[in-house]
Amino acid sequence: MTPIIFHNPNCGTSRNTLAIMKASGEQPNVIEYLKTPPTRDYLLELLALMQLLPRELLRQKENIYKELGLDNLALSDEQLIDAMMAHPILMNRPIVVTDKGAALCRPSEQVFELLNHPVSSFTKEDGEIIYNSVDNFITETHSYDDLPNIGAEQLHPIDIDTLIATNDPRHPPKILVLYGSLRERSFSKLAAEEASRILRWYGCEVRTFDPSGLPLPDSTDADHPKVQELRELAAWSEGMLWVSPERHGSITSIMKAQIDWIPLSLGGVRPTQGKTLAVMQVSGGSQSFNTVNQLRILGRWMRMITIPNQSSIPKAFLEFNDDNRMQQSPLYQRIVDVCEELVKFTWLTRGRSTYLTDRYSERVESRDELSKRVNQKSL
Repeated sequence: MTPIIFHNPNCGTSRNTLAIMKASGEQPNVIEYLKTPPTRDYLLELLALMQLLPRELLRQKENIYKELGLDNLALSDEQLIDAMMAHPILMNRPIVVTDKGAALCRPSEQVFELLNHPVSSFTKEDGEIIYNSVDNFITETHSYDDLPNIGAEQLHPIDIDTLIATNDPRHPPKILVLYGSLRERSFSKLAAEEASRILRWYGCEVRTFDPSGLPLPDSTDADHPKVQELRELAAWSEGMLWVSPERHGSITSIMKAQIDWIPLSLGGVRPTQGKTLAVMQVSGGSQSFNTVNQLRILGRWMRMITIPNQSSIPKAFLEFNDDNRMQQSPLYQRIVDVCEELVKFTWLTRGRSTYLTDRYSERVESRDELSKRVNQKSL
């Protein structure tokens, strides 16, 4: 089929997505949906293909979102679709449809998964270079070239069929990695990179957020580009790995700022609820568990499924060589354990995370809010 992109030429993410498609040899059917919006039936079909709820497609930054009171969680899916049909600007963009499926491509690199022959790298309008992580997926064969400390006979691929049901999704788990230091030689970043290599060996799609330039919480609006980037990655992910240094017996402010910018609820969508989480820490002195314990508390607060295993690396400066690679040790083996467990729990829970986190109290609250709205007296 000819790929389709529902495009807004005024949106940088949409322009980047279209440019990636063309750079990959595609000549898509470009639909400027503000001029030619999809029909109601087609919109419903798109939502089904993307496996999105109507609220997850709503663009909340538009003024009309607040004017219409669309943040009211009692509104039905039909009412939200009515609003998008009446005001197409409320549809988030870009939506891409290919023979591989359909997706809301935010961030734009998500389009790589939908292309038959995606480019290996692409430079965005702002100069950021992104890489086709699809090339890093290792499914039938596994490479140990980047894992010199691994014992190949003991590292086993994930037995996916043991963990999922027949109709569960089978795409590579999407893992977001956050680290908590801006130092030039950051040991939390180096530990995160080691974990990312292992996660990719296990077949995951891994993206790492660079906290450089992220403003302090409440110091600016949430439409800051770095905040938007972080929130889009959080929404994209199905699991996370948090790696923080221990500073004054606690997590760093850089780590906490990232977590604080991820809202518990954004327009009725909870970007972290039901997703898996693994926690790790690095220390300059003796081994401690203060930081991983606090990360666990934050994970519970964010309604995430935090795996039992964890990693704490004492005297981290002794664990990495001059090439910034971690040396073979029981501490490295623990990181492998953590990654293996995170991948298993993600496969196990992601197909049913919505059901696992469905709460009686929230159903009651939604019913009561709906009753108040339906029965309110005319003003």
